[in-house]
Amino acid sequence: MSTTMCSINSINSINSINRGAAFGRATASGVTAAVLAAAVLAAAPVLAGVAPVPQAAATGAIQATGPTRPAHAPHSAQLPPTTPAGITLVEVVRELNASAPKFLWLRPGDAQGRTLLMFDHDQPRKSTCAAACARQFPPLLASHGARAVGDWSLLRRSDGSLQWTYQSHPLYTWVKEQTPGEVATNVGLNETSDAKLAEVPTEAGALLPPPGWRVARFTPATSMRLPDGIDAQLIDSAQAVVLVDDRGMTLYRFDGDARRDGQGCAVAPCRNEWLPLAAPSLAGSIGDFSIVSRADGSRQWAYKDRPLYRYVGDQLPGDAHGIGIDPDFRLAALTRDFAPAQVAVRTLNGYGDALAFNGRTLYGSYPFEKRWGGRNLRDNFSHSAYHKGKQLGAAGCIDAACLRHWHPLLAPADAQADGFWEPIARPDGSKQWAYKGYALYTYAGDQVAGAHSGQATYDFHHPEGSYSYFKYAVFLADVAGAPGGAGIYWNIAHP
Repeated sequence: MSTTMCSINSINSINSINRGAAFGRATASGVTAAVLAAAVLAAAPVLAGVAPVPQAAATGAIQATGPTRPAHAPHSAQLPPTTPAGITLVEVVRELNASAPKFLWLRPGDAQGRTLLMFDHDQPRKSTCAAACARQFPPLLASHGARAVGDWSLLRRSDGSLQWTYQSHPLYTWVKEQTPGEVATNVGLNETSDAKLAEVPTEAGALLPPPGWRVARFTPATSMRLPDGIDAQLIDSAQAVVLVDDRGMTLYRFDGDARRDGQGCAVAPCRNEWLPLAAPSLAGSIGDFSIVSRADGSRQWAYKDRPLYRYVGDQLPGDAHGIGIDPDFRLAALTRDFAPAQVAVRTLNGYGDALAFNGRTLYGSYPFEKRWGGRNLRDNFSHSAYHKGKQLGAAGCIDAACLRHWHPLLAPADAQADGFWEPIARPDGSKQWAYKGYALYTYAGDQVAGAHSGQATYDFHHPEGSYSYFKYAVFLADVAGAPGGAGIYWNIAHP
């Protein structure tokens, strides 16, 4: 099987190289990962002219270890984690046949990303699902040593085991769900079945929660008392759950007196970088929110006695460019997301925010899909279909020739899934970090921090050569679920 790697950089120059084929997981026709791996890896060195190497020892392979606080988003160590270890966060999207998927909502999942359900007959922190019910809907059990944190608490079942609850609701999986997230996706598609789209809509599958059961959703704002006009959302670029205003703009807190914040500029050419979050004249304190007076007599919202502001450099909802600008103005974060060590968020000119390891841009391997409007749009590949990433796994880059260019972000042997991060298995037994379902890599051509010369690289896979190579091309086409060729598209990993 022949492949062509084609990279289109910022000035649209094209560089091509040929290399040998890689490895494929199970295909629609039932070929297993082990069979395909053995066949393809055995033949790839002959076609590529290189010797096979273990993935963990491949040139440039990088190791990311335990948790850290991302450098782009420094959080207080006292903030609770967004999720406990062993619990994932998964985006529910509506796939479109020729455009980027549409984000619908966020849900928690188990360590494999499976849909979590809530039972309407349960009481707060009390499960009524046992015996036959628990066999159909296994409780989401906590590992030894797990501790309650934030919205996540534990209940002790009659057999002595500990079960996770979210916002006091006991959580369960469902034995009928075979593909992680299938049930949640079907619910999301049903909810948006009447959406007006210029494309053929994706139809929901038949597997839906039975009466009395519903999909658990990640809704941090529901456990807080919030004033009108203030919300709590997970901001990917901040790697945290953060307070936002009524337009979804990130909020920051000032560690000082609002009357002396230095933001009193009223006449050009001076400019206020921090914009006070004004409180209505009739508004009063609620929960942890209070109102403080400014030097000009105006009223401003404060959270836990810290005045709240927007940053003038944040142009769109989800931006968090005020982080690190001024030590007195900090992100109004409520929880901190997990991230592997040395992984942070960087801002790349023209491409927005991206994940980076020790300053080196991280990339995801994505199956070919149609994307009207181009693949280099600012938020493209920010909300991809989770199930496709899970199906692809590490199969986007497995042979020695590919690994010379793309270096897996390796995870420690004891790594656990946490939030958007999951350790996935590589064929040699090593583990690799995946983010939002997709395996992550650095690119050998990026020689300095912040470089992103691997962006918009296509690996075309042609069904030539042995039957195993043909099956691999079929596998890639099956993962993509769209006509137009089989292959891998390398894109900057957006948070």
